[in-house]
Amino acid sequence: MDDKSKIEQRFLKDELSDYELYKSIEHGEKDKVLKGLVKKLKNTEYKHAKIWASLIGEKHIENVGIPFRSKLRVVLYPIIRKILGVAFVTKLLERNEANGLNEYEELVKKNGLGVKELKKVRGIIVDEQEHEKLLIEETQKHETRLNYTRSIIFGMNDGLVEILAVIAGLAMVSTSSLIVAISGIIVGVSGTLSMAAGAYISSKSEKVVEKSLNENTVDTKPSKEAYYTGIFYFFGALVATYPFLLGASGYIGILEAVVSVAIVLSIASTLIAIISDTNVKNRVIEMLAVSLGAALVTAIIGFTVRVVLGIVIS
Repeated sequence: MDDKSKIEQRFLKDELSDYELYKSIEHGEKDKVLKGLVKKLKNTEYKHAKIWASLIGEKHIENVGIPFRSKLRVVLYPIIRKILGVAFVTKLLERNEANGLNEYEELVKKNGLGVKELKKVRGIIVDEQEHEKLLIEETQKHETRLNYTRSIIFGMNDGLVEILAVIAGLAMVSTSSLIVAISGIIVGVSGTLSMAAGAYISSKSEKVVEKSLNENTVDTKPSKEAYYTGIFYFFGALVATYPFLLGASGYIGILEAVVSVAIVLSIASTLIAIISDTNVKNRVIEMLAVSLGAALVTAIIGFTVRVVLGIVIS
């Protein structure tokens, strides 16, 4: 198969993947506006798939399989919709369309297709630009909900990172899992109150500044942002602490805490990257490096205190 054929096959499968995704979301969507928008996107993606199929000479489009990761996405999106709500899914779809548009624009720049194919691609690009515009407009309608989702994720992210560092240091000087667990909970409660207060003051100050500059403000309540930030900070603290609550101690407890935090932090970092329109892979690597690096430093300090100073808490 030559390069041109590979490109055509890839874009055919991409368009079919998006079609299957939108069909799945439309089937279970209760928000009438989003349901109508997704239906429109679904029909257009199917039209694009048929264009690529005609260029390839594929008469039976239903026989073309989509990649496993695309099948997984079809399964996961409705679940994400139920957990994180319409605002996050709309943002996710807008990001998906932006990525698709970028791929088509890169394809035109590389000029790896014939005249006939390029003409078709330029028509598809017009549709993709319209899709992105519609989804951006829909995302802006849900900016308030998206801000609350942001507070949830950032709060949990901070709880995971900070309490893991505390736990790692304490576990190196204490032989008692109960002491480490209680210390982690106390620090978690303290951090919860601090984060909630900080989120409240920050949100309130931001609204004052925006109002003084006559800028449009997102209609969120500082008290609600503080609540979500604080509650999910504590949830993050529990993820880091739970191995010691269940009786683990020392190196085993630290290892279990690190694994638990790494898993949840990877998910949280992915969500943050999507909301903030940054690279998912870079964000996950960065947050894992910061979190595990902080835990390593405090563990080394704890180990040094235990070995050099002979301090052991039991």
